[in-house]
Amino acid sequence: MLTSFQKQVGVPVLAAVIVAAAVMALDGRFGPPPLVLPFRYGAIVVHIPWLLSLLLIGAGSTFLARRAGANSSRRLLVALSPVLLIGGTVNLLMAFVVTAASISGHRVHPIDFVGHFIVGWLVFPAIPLLLGSLAFLRSGAFEGNPRG
Repeated sequence: MLTSFQKQVGVPVLAAVIVAAAVMALDGRFGPPPLVLPFRYGAIVVHIPWLLSLLLIGAGSTFLARRAGANSSRRLLVALSPVLLIGGTVNLLMAFVVTAASISGHRVHPIDFVGHFIVGWLVFPAIPLLLGSLAFLRSGAFEGNPRG
């Protein structure tokens, strides 16, 4: 049996992250080439179809959380879960890569990774996730649902 936290957060987060990763893989394989935007602190790679899909992923996952009786803060966590898990993992891995390259004597400009990894993998994806989830973040009929 699932606990209320697992129903309200765990299941919607798992669904959102799996769908976001699958859509990212499909976009990478079959989608158009990404846009590369110049940025003061490194280039930002923008995958337009993936970002557009995040609108629906954010809405769907937040809807699931709301239906399970999640409060607003849990719904916000669910809405941002793909960017937190996928973007956070990418940023953590790149921190290790930059550190290892720097230690091994390669010329590294860590500031260049601000644009590509922080903005490109955290800020840009968070925007459509939040926009998609707005309708389900407000308190409503499912707030505090005793089913949870």
